[in-house]
Amino acid sequence: MQLTQHTFDPWEVAVQIDGLPFTDFGTGDKVAVAWNNDNVTDTVDNNGNGKSAINHDHSGTFTFSIDPNAANYAHLIDLANNLTGVPVSVTSNFAHFHTDSARITRPVDTTLNAEYPSVSVVFKASVLQVDPVTTA
Repeated sequence: MQLTQHTFDPWEVAVQIDGLPFTDFGTGDKVAVAWNNDNVTDTVDNNGNGKSAINHDHSGTFTFSIDPNAANYAHLIDLANNLTGVPVSVTSNFAHFHTDSARITRPVDTTLNAEYPSVSVVFKASVLQVDPVTTA
């Protein structure tokens, strides 16, 4: 279950996939970053004693809803077909979400609607990191 998620409009973030800037987004497209687990899980027993467990699972996903007619879409299909781990980076005005190796673990999901076709491309990362964006 994905517990922490940030969803952005594509013009709010800078996206790089496999070292290449990705800007081929259309109307209604979204960019989402999500962790699979919280860093810490707090529990309380029947006597009211609290404890915290630190989770060492820092995995997560990058999800891009994009137009399959985009110029970079063919490159994403190649990545999905050969399961190559590639760096993925999403930078907003407050955080830099990134991983050194993420994979598209299944073929892309396609939705055909009245306005335009859309595909969801999901990259899974075993280590999803976030750093604050600082301005000098």
